[in-house]
Amino acid sequence: MTGGRTLALLVLLSVSPSARLPAQISLRASVGARYSTTMVHDSVVVPFDLRPAIAPTVQLGVREQLRGPWTADATLDLSSAKLKRHESGSTLDVGSLTAIAVTLGLRRELAPGIGARLGVGGLVYSTDESGVFQRGKGGVFPLVSLATTYAPQFGTSRGLELSLQYDLHRFITPALRSVGFNRARPVHRIAVAVSGRLLGR
Repeated sequence: MTGGRTLALLVLLSVSPSARLPAQISLRASVGARYSTTMVHDSVVVPFDLRPAIAPTVQLGVREQLRGPWTADATLDLSSAKLKRHESGSTLDVGSLTAIAVTLGLRRELAPGIGARLGVGGLVYSTDESGVFQRGKGGVFPLVSLATTYAPQFGTSRGLELSLQYDLHRFITPALRSVGFNRARPVHRIAVAVSGRLLGR
């Protein structure tokens, strides 16, 4: 119930950011950069890898303080990047893609200014229908996310936080299956970001 209510508030506030928040709820935004590991690895004549370039990332989230040390949240995460083919020491642009993820999570303060978060959700890719996406984008990929945060004292008034986030999902598309890939490949993503409070406490 808490996760559903928080997600509904996230959608509402993204449409109407001037809405007032209950005392225990806050709206937050963050910006940063994300590194992703290889999405496709194969060897035709020579080995090649397909992976996104380092991408800017933007997040919009809603937090709700629960009883005790726990905080629930819902986060919408967007990353847009060039898709790169790495082969024989050279790199070629083969398009672009946007990763859209929604997660529900729980966070807890471990020490003054230091926090940790565990989240689960789903990720979809938005891209043109070419290359590995020419027969579809693969649907919604389940995703698990871990993060640690640091809140410096000088940013307390605006809820400033620095975060290091790791997430994992498995990637495969119908086009990859059609050419013999029968196992989804794990994709690891690491993001560094700075966030602040827009509304609430």
